[in-house]
Amino acid sequence: MSGIFDKNIFTLLQKTLDFRTQRQDLLASNIANKDTPGFKAEDMVFEKSLEKALHAKVPGPLKTTNIKHFDGRNTPPLELVKAQRIHSASPFPDFDGNTVDLDREMAKMAENQLMYNASIKMLTHQFRMLKTAITEGR
Repeated sequence: MSGIFDKNIFTLLQKTLDFRTQRQDLLASNIANKDTPGFKAEDMVFEKSLEKALHAKVPGPLKTTNIKHFDGRNTPPLELVKAQRIHSASPFPDFDGNTVDLDREMAKMAENQLMYNASIKMLTHQFRMLKTAITEGR
């Protein structure tokens, strides 16, 4: 099923909002530890994993005749996608080993907040379309 009733759209938006919230917390932690000696900045990546899982239902390179067969893709279902934490080291760490670049972290937070807001708008739009479909079909 596709369109406004596509469960994958809602799952994708839910996972995106969850990951964006987790990333915002992680970036805030980086900023809070700007003056902590030896602190290593981290970031969270998840976009490629979500995209890969979202398109996993698209026919793979191998045709399968049974649901237990592998289609040549090593992709978890959308619901099981996990974000990956990575080191976000500045190319110029402080003399005390701290790798937090305040300007870069603030820019990441702003970008993450914009993407979170865009995801909220998409989710709101999906619910509005569902409401319209329900109320107009009286």
